[in-house]
Formats: sequence, structure tokens, C-alpha cells
Amino acid sequence: MYTGIILSLDFIYRIFAVTYASVPLATIQTPNHAPHIKFIEPFEKTFHNWNEQVHYSVEISDQEDGESKFQEIPSAEVLVKLKYEENQAKASIYLKQKIIADSVGIYSMLISNCFNCHAVKMKLAGPSYLDISNRYQNTRENQDLLINHIHYGSRGIWGNEAMPTHPELQDSVVRKMVRWILNYSKDPGLNYVIGLQGTLPLTKPAVTTHQGLFIIEAFYTDHGSVDQHENKLTGSARMIIQMK
Repeated sequence: MYTGIILSLDFIYRIFAVTYASVPLATIQTPNHAPHIKFIEPFEKTFHNWNEQVHYSVEISDQEDGESKFQEIPSAEVLVKLKYEENQAKASIYLKQKIIADSVGIYSMLISNCFNCHAVKMKLAGPSYLDISNRYQNTRENQDLLINHIHYGSRGIWGNEAMPTHPELQDSVVRKMVRWILNYSKDPGLNYVIGLQGTLPLTKPAVTTHQGLFIIEAFYTDHGSVDQHENKLTGSARMIIQMK
């Protein structure tokens, strides 16, 4: 009798073993969470003077990447946008947009470290994007020329500075960068700076006599989760400062 019981239990065990072995194990992936960004300064809806240099500071918290206050968020990966609008009505229209036209190209430039040598309105090691757009009209021929400079480098065009090569960048990505430079860097009410903190130049656009206001936006794209590096999420924060 005992032998029969043992055989029966062994038979049941084999059935369960075969059944569970045929069921694929579910892959549990670690979720990614969007970064949280907030402005520490300047204060919301404060009034400032034209051509004033306003200090800004943002704080970023990301469940996977860490905390900016503990130096766990790379400052060079934080993009801060300054956008001028003539009045509150136009600012409201802008803030309701889900897709911002000038965002195409600028993020590729950020992650490609273009801002290490270039700024939008001021000269760094290389010429500003404004200087480049003033020299080159937005034509297909000039786009191809600048794409060639980015891919293969250049020397002697802007003095003694040499443009390093960037063979790792895809042609389609570089074209987006070049189109951004030639399309948007001349906009007198648009500027970008990099970093968790810095200064924002409240330059008055020559085309307006209104008091107006500036929309400040901070963006940070995280690095994904442990097992989903490509699943990156972008967090943002916005605030408005008024002009006197």
C-alpha cells in the first residue's frame, strides 16, 4: 500500500513539473518615473527690469537618477528656455501647445554636448548660434555646408578655433540641429541656457515697445530605468516673470 502511495505522489509531482516547465516565466521590468522639477528662484510672477540679469535655480528629483541637491543630476543635461511674449493672452496660447516647434533639434544638440562650445546668443569657445545664422542664410546649400562642418570639422572659418569632427552623429540628426540654428537662433525673444543654476538675460526684443513677460521653462530627460535604458522620460517646470 505504501508503495502505491509513493508512486502516486511521484506521478502527481511529474505532472506538475512538466506543466510548470511549459509555462514561460513573466519578465518583470523595472518601471521608470518622470523627473520632478521645480524653480527655487526667481519667484513666480515677479517684476523685473529690461536687460536685467536674473539668477535662476532649479531643483530636480528623479526616482531612478537621484536628487540634484546631492549632485546626482548632471547640470550639463538641464535645459532652461527663456521665451518672450508680448502679453498674457499670447503667453496662454503658447502654454497650451502640446508640441513646440523650436524643440526639434535643440535636444539633440544638448545630448551631443554642442553647448560645451556654443551658446545661443553669446560667444563661447566657438561662435554663437546667432552669429552662425547671421553668416549663413537658411538655404539647402548652407544646410549641407554646415552639416559637412559638423561631421568632418573645420578650421579658420571663425578665427583660430577649430571645429572638432562628429562622425558618430547621424545625418538626419545633424540636419535637425542645423535647421534649428538657422530657424530659431535669430528670434529676439528666444534664448536657452544650460545648467541647474545660472543667469537669464532679460533682453528686450527690438520689435516691441510693450512691457510683456517672459516664460521660463526647465527641462530634464532622465536615463531610463535599470533594465529599460531607452525608456526615457522628460520632466519640466514653467514659471512667468513680468517686465516693468
